Amino acid sequence: MSLRKATTFAFVLALLAHSAYGAAESVDQQAVKTFKGYVTELMSRYKAEKHVRVEATPICGTLDAPGFVKAAYKVSSDYKIDVRMTDSLISPYIGIVEFQWKEQYSDCENSPEQAAAQKNLSHLSHPDSLKYRYTYAFQDGKWVPADREIGSLNSTATEVEWESCKEEARQLAATKFKLDFGCSVPEPKQK
Repeated sequence: MSLRKATTFAFVLALLAHSAYGAAESVDQQAVKTFKGYVTELMSRYKAEKHVRVEATPICGTLDAPGFVKAAYKVSSDYKIDVRMTDSLISPYIGIVEFQWKEQYSDCENSPEQAAAQKNLSHLSHPDSLKYRYTYAFQDGKWVPADREIGSLNSTATEVEWESCKEEARQLAATKFKLDFGCSVPEPKQK
């Protein structure tokens, strides 16, 4: 092969490699952009909707005979997101969002009706008590829920330990208690 042909061949290879890299980079950027949009819509929806419910709680009684509180939840404005590549052809990316709900609740009452009638929700939950981590898989151009986890501080209160909401649901199925709030909230619509 002549020097001219070799130089031309090397130039064409470099151009193709650059084009392939540029295309892959734009796909990565598109995944990040769509996940940011998805999470922004989710957080906007959470902020716009009113999240109030009456809850059975052992704090007001016992596990067998719980008391009741009226609780209101407000999503925290600071949240973290991450998008990662996978080795899957079906789900080439996963997206993760971590956030908290701030909770206010009423005094303890003996019945759900008494708790529902409460107007004063002056008690605040522990600031680290309602942490959630949602994981999504990017499939066919859409973000699909893969897992929801609830976090609690470990015994040394230094890091968050995560438990799947599916496990939480199994544990609560036979009790009077409801699934933790962030585990049961519906998904936003996708375009």
